Amino acid sequence: MDGTVKLSDTGTVNTFSLCYVTWDVQRIQDPEIPAVIEIDGTSPGHGILHKLGEAVPQTVHIGMRVQAVWKPAEQRSGAITDILYFKPIE
Repeated sequence: MDGTVKLSDTGTVNTFSLCYVTWDVQRIQDPEIPAVIEIDGTSPGHGILHKLGEAVPQTVHIGMRVQAVWKPAEQRSGAITDILYFKPIE
């Protein structure tokens, strides 16, 4: 890698899942929603895996537009975990 490119914090849901168990196999009532997000300005068909939040599970769909919800600036470390989740944008 020899450079950086500034990108938007918006994108499109490429694929997703409704998970009714946690990573440690505990059943949950409201699903976690991991999704592959294709970030605007990147190569088509590629994306990052992250969680959706503020989304009604029954309305999540491939092609849904989303935007990153960030940690407060003073809590960021330059990692993907600086993004708390992606939320639907109207």
